[in-house]
Amino acid sequence: MLLSGTPTGTQNGAWIDRDASLDPSCTIGQGVRVFGHVQAKEKVRIEPNAVIYGPARIGSGSFIGPNVTLGFPPRGELNESIGRGLGLHEAPRRVELIIGRDCIIRSGTCAYSGVSIGDKVSLGHNVMIRENVQIGKETMIGTGVVIDGSCRIGRRVSIQTGAYLSTHCTIEDSVFLGPHAVLTNDKYAAQKKTSLLGPTIRRGASIGANSLLMQGVEIGEGSVVGAQSLVMNDVPPRTVYVGIPAKKLKKVPADWRTFLLPL
Repeated sequence: MLLSGTPTGTQNGAWIDRDASLDPSCTIGQGVRVFGHVQAKEKVRIEPNAVIYGPARIGSGSFIGPNVTLGFPPRGELNESIGRGLGLHEAPRRVELIIGRDCIIRSGTCAYSGVSIGDKVSLGHNVMIRENVQIGKETMIGTGVVIDGSCRIGRRVSIQTGAYLSTHCTIEDSVFLGPHAVLTNDKYAAQKKTSLLGPTIRRGASIGANSLLMQGVEIGEGSVVGAQSLVMNDVPPRTVYVGIPAKKLKKVPADWRTFLLPL
């Protein structure tokens, strides 16, 4: 069923809730489902079989790929809807999902309600972003990345394929996170009660592929962690750490400068 007030060009088996507000210039693919208070600005493109649960806002010029799910409810809201016998589209979502302008959300990605994504952010295929995550503008997130809840990610960050961020991580501007890097938040592996605290990676730092950062460590501004390192303690600013466990190799050379930093 296609409800009234939908933009032109949506007669492809799409279903648009009457509470949604999609600009007439939007392109809506076959089988798209839009539920609740969803606002899409000019020239948003939503590819086939994408599902969007409101409340949500999508900025102008953004691309939502095939089979993307936006606004999925977190556990508490999902359990509440199940307990009340409601459908998934009726789950009581309390926090708005925000997608900035000119973003690219590739196929298979799932972003929960309460996620905020800045302008010109690019996501790879099959990315998972849990609730209460903030992502700054011009950040790139690779295929298969998982970002658990309550993470803060800055601007111009590059997170490569397969990386995992546990809850409560902080990634400042212009950080590079290599393929399959893992950031943890529980040093007792659920065997003992402890406060969950993810790593903090300061501005301009780089983390090599397959590195493991333990609970609560801080990587100083402009530092470099070598590939396949195990970081168990804080890394001072502008130093190179490598190994298992990671130890200081040298100071970052004066002529090194992250390409992610603005000129």
